Amino acid sequence: MSMYFLDDTEDWPEYKIIKNDIHRLEKEYFEFIKELQKAESALKFDTMNAELNAKVYQLRKKLKEIEKRLNESLNMYR
Repeated sequence: MSMYFLDDTEDWPEYKIIKNDIHRLEKEYFEFIKELQKAESALKFDTMNAELNAKVYQLRKKLKEIEKRLNESLNMYR
């Protein structure tokens, strides 16, 4: 038996589900980061493009949602 709680939880199905969810959310988060960087870069050259402005806004909004869900999952895992 380990003296650390998290060392003993590796076999628990609940923690495996949470851990898998965290990995999925992290992957999704980094994909949106890349897409947002591309959109922001394109927006620098065409600041009046309403479509790009809307895309950047939506990506930032989606990233905030993912960050919130990721933080909730991380808090459950801790």
